[in-house]
Amino acid sequence: MSYSPQIMGILNITPDSFYDGNKYSSSEDILSNIQELKKSDIVDVGCESSRPGSKPITIEEELKRLDKFIPLIKHFNDTVLSIDTYKSEVAEYGIKHGFTIINDITAGRHSNKMFDLVRNNNVQIILMHMQGKPSNMQSNPTYIDLIDDITSFFEDRISEALKRGVKENQILIDPGIGFGKTFNDNIKIIKNIKTFKKLGFKVLLGHSRKAFLQHDNNLPKNRLAASIGVSAYAAIQGVDILRVHDVNETIDMLKTINKLMA
Repeated sequence: MSYSPQIMGILNITPDSFYDGNKYSSSEDILSNIQELKKSDIVDVGCESSRPGSKPITIEEELKRLDKFIPLIKHFNDTVLSIDTYKSEVAEYGIKHGFTIINDITAGRHSNKMFDLVRNNNVQIILMHMQGKPSNMQSNPTYIDLIDDITSFFEDRISEALKRGVKENQILIDPGIGFGKTFNDNIKIIKNIKTFKKLGFKVLLGHSRKAFLQHDNNLPKNRLAASIGVSAYAAIQGVDILRVHDVNETIDMLKTINKLMA
């Protein structure tokens, strides 16, 4: 059996992302890391931080940051581009420049125009579960039944997308690790990847370097091993897309577990 989830490399053009803020603050910074990014199946470009406690930025500022990447699109001819935004104006701008996936942390709740964009442009959308919003999502996340609640959320958002003309093959789902979740919630979600796959859509996992991987109060820069461990587990559980900061290491891990599981 082959374990071959797609690798989504993270490219955050932000000053305040929890791990890689300012890493890609200029076109030159992006170019210096381009060889690793190009190894991804998908590159997810985000221009607004959604870390816990973050505040929203204006459409104009988000587009200004995105413009640092636009001239470099020519280097990514063989890579699918995803725009990490909940603003329809930013998503539309991205689509006009060749992005074919919208990664929406609000699952279309911020603006139903997202579904119209997906339908009219034949692109895909990632529907992510989030309780609350980035500024308050970690205040006191509580659920009646975590997995059932997330599943019901997906059923509702998928139904809304289909009503607005989005096709099933245009929809992907992300249970939202760290977005309104406790430590134990995140662990439970990862253990239930197969449950979410029963909904019939590709499942994305975005766990890389996040706080629930913390040991002995270590920082995101120290969480590579833990991130790779979760990626390996998730791959064996059948996850479809791994959203990661460390593309090279994740690819090497997948090659190894495929040798071991052959």
